Amino acid sequence: MNNEMSDLIQDFLIETEELIEQLDQDLVELEQRKDDLDLLNKIFRAAHTIKGSSSFLGFDKLTEVTHVAEEILNKLRKGDMVVTTEVMDVLLEFVDCVKRIVEDIKNGTDSTDTTEIVKKLKLVNEGKALKKEPQKDVQKAEKSKTAKKNEPSQISKITKAIEQTIRVDVNRLDTLMNLVGELVLSRNRIAQISAEFEKKFDGDFLVEQLIETTSHLGLITTELQLAVMKTRMVPIGKVFNKFPRMVRDLCRELNKEIDLIISGEDTELDKSVVEEIGDPLIHMLRNAVDHGIEPPEERLKKGKPEKGTVYLTAYHEGNHIVIEIRDDGRGMDPEKLKKKAIEKGVITPEEAKTLSKEEAFGLIFKPGFSTSEKVTGVSGRGVGMDVVKTNIEKLNGIIQIESEIDKGTTFRMKLPLTLAIIQALLVEVSGEVFAVPIVSVIETVKIDENEIHNFEGREVLKLRESVLSLVRINEVFELEPTFSNEMYVVVVALAEKRVGFVVDRLIGQEEIVIKSLGEYLGGTVGIAGATIMGDGTVRLILDVAGIMDIASKMPRIPRKKKSKSVTTESVNEKRLRLMLVDDSATDRKIMKRLLSGTGWIDVIEITNGKDAIAAIKNFDVDMIITDIFMPGMDGFELSRSLREAGYNGPILAISSRGEVNDSKKFSAYGIDAFLTKPVGLDDILNKINELNSIYKK
Repeated sequence: MNNEMSDLIQDFLIETEELIEQLDQDLVELEQRKDDLDLLNKIFRAAHTIKGSSSFLGFDKLTEVTHVAEEILNKLRKGDMVVTTEVMDVLLEFVDCVKRIVEDIKNGTDSTDTTEIVKKLKLVNEGKALKKEPQKDVQKAEKSKTAKKNEPSQISKITKAIEQTIRVDVNRLDTLMNLVGELVLSRNRIAQISAEFEKKFDGDFLVEQLIETTSHLGLITTELQLAVMKTRMVPIGKVFNKFPRMVRDLCRELNKEIDLIISGEDTELDKSVVEEIGDPLIHMLRNAVDHGIEPPEERLKKGKPEKGTVYLTAYHEGNHIVIEIRDDGRGMDPEKLKKKAIEKGVITPEEAKTLSKEEAFGLIFKPGFSTSEKVTGVSGRGVGMDVVKTNIEKLNGIIQIESEIDKGTTFRMKLPLTLAIIQALLVEVSGEVFAVPIVSVIETVKIDENEIHNFEGREVLKLRESVLSLVRINEVFELEPTFSNEMYVVVVALAEKRVGFVVDRLIGQEEIVIKSLGEYLGGTVGIAGATIMGDGTVRLILDVAGIMDIASKMPRIPRKKKSKSVTTESVNEKRLRLMLVDDSATDRKIMKRLLSGTGWIDVIEITNGKDAIAAIKNFDVDMIITDIFMPGMDGFELSRSLREAGYNGPILAISSRGEVNDSKKFSAYGIDAFLTKPVGLDDILNKINELNSIYKK
């Protein structure tokens, strides 16, 4: 018996044992609730499932006995027969018989005689009364002797099975995974605290011990995390094994000859991911068989073998799994796809002109799109590939398509191994840090503002040979604008789409634990969840699909290049123009509200030092207020850089840490005054007036 059939039988036995166990309970309950139609339907479905599976696997004895029992259950649920004690006796005997047959299948034996139970079931089905059997007790005694005789070998087999495997409820594994997630967060926190201690008390013996223990804890946590993840892993072969039969049936229906070559079926991934990829794979394989592979006569004309080939492959790539479906068929013609899409009203002729080759391939995922000339049982409705896109988006996966006319097509799906703990790219936008799932990231590019172009009200970037649509994350979430000309583009993909997220800074890659935002914030579009960082701060995880959806609905506005004259002339000359630099959004909002409320101060908010240096070239400001402790560039470095850039106005520093109040150090960096948080409005205004009067002199 090959591994494929062995796995199918093993799955059948597990499922059937569960169904039999439930049937025992449900049939007994049915005697008490004879008119419960839902319970009757449940029992009927269980018997139907056992019959169907056993028939497929060739267990004729089990199929025969279950078939007759199914007919009785069907009459009971339709009301053609009523539940009586005699009927229930026979049905319970049927369950016992099924148990014995299943035991035979497990042991590779054939000791169960079904003649008697089939006869009884048929009599019940025909509505005939059963005759009492005087020899029943004798038969039971003989069965009991037989059971005792076989007991030692059966106990041995059961014990061996228990030693090798144990079945655990998936909910328990989910709970364990959540606990491991909390442990990962604590590990990250301890690692960060240890690093800070090492900087502050370098060389201290206790600190060295702490670093060593932290390192060991990190190693154990990683091993535990991998071990728990493996308990949820199942071979992808459980999905792949269904396809040979499906492809064979399709070939007979379409009069084609196709070899399905499967590899990598032992590749494992999370059970939750396996459950989601079954439907997409079915649609993609049907697509390959129906659209991809040509009929035999067409293949012969092209000089190809009469029999086509479809390859289904799975393999690991880092923390992802890649599934490829490749055929040696007719391939896809981008121009024909565009033409068909215009005919179907999926795109306009103007949009078709701007589509690249890859974007043209992506048209097959549009709802209602199909290249079939007529609707058949296999294709033509334009729903299959749309399902593929929806399911892959749900998993934050990527689909890549490669195709050459008359050579074939390759669909490549890149999926996360698990959905609980993921690798993420941390990015900064307007002083806020967001996490982008690394599975969606293709590449990152550093660009200048001048490299961004406008096309029909949308910002685009020419990246090598293609044009990439851009989305500014600060605009999606209505954050403060940034003023630096230098920025980063994170090129992300979702299913077949590609887009660039414009961010201020790349922080790095980190393993994060996805936390739900709960009912109150759970429906926020563009946010997939949150995570807790090593320093205890909560950071939001971007939902790539949600952001793409928001961006597609944003109004198309032609943008103008930044101009100094525009920004400076818009400000009333009699008012004080003040630039506020602080990485804390809360502190900025509080300070801006206080200062703007005076009626004579205009506040420009800046989130970081780098932006402040860029903004000073675009704005004429009378004063700068800056925080001291900021990531990337602190207040000291900012002040020195501003002075070097030619700014000669007053600079006021405000910080929550009083230990930095060193007048000599402040003067050396070009800072004029310092205030300690929390600070009142009167104190700030007094200091502003004092500095203004000094500089006017």
